[in-house]
Amino acid sequence: MKKFVFASLFAGFLTASAFAAAAPAKGPVDDKPMAGEIEKKGVLATEECISKGYFKDCRLDTTVNSPIALYVHSEGAMYKLDTAGVTLSEVDGGIGKNNVTVIGTLEKGNVIKMRAYKAPPPEAKSFFKGCL
Repeated sequence: MKKFVFASLFAGFLTASAFAAAAPAKGPVDDKPMAGEIEKKGVLATEECISKGYFKDCRLDTTVNSPIALYVHSEGAMYKLDTAGVTLSEVDGGIGKNNVTVIGTLEKGNVIKMRAYKAPPPEAKSFFKGCL
């Protein structure tokens, strides 16, 4: 009897995993700019931190009081970001990091209405030999 129950559970598990594998996964967001859109790469921080010159040392509690912005080094310009098109949990991983790519439409007042976001590549891991 126990073998039959375990065999039934195992068969149910295999069937469920087969259906889960066959289900279409949510595809990645198209990360190429469409017609009328721009692609900017820079440091993602809050407006307050960028105006003070704090890029990597930006405290996360300033995100409540100050909207998120992108500072593009090559242009020396700051763009305010309208994050309605992306989830904030996605964007949160890039705050204080360089080489963040934002794709969207440029509106009045240097505001980019975001459609897509690409996080920077992870930093290379290094090995510290000082304690050997």
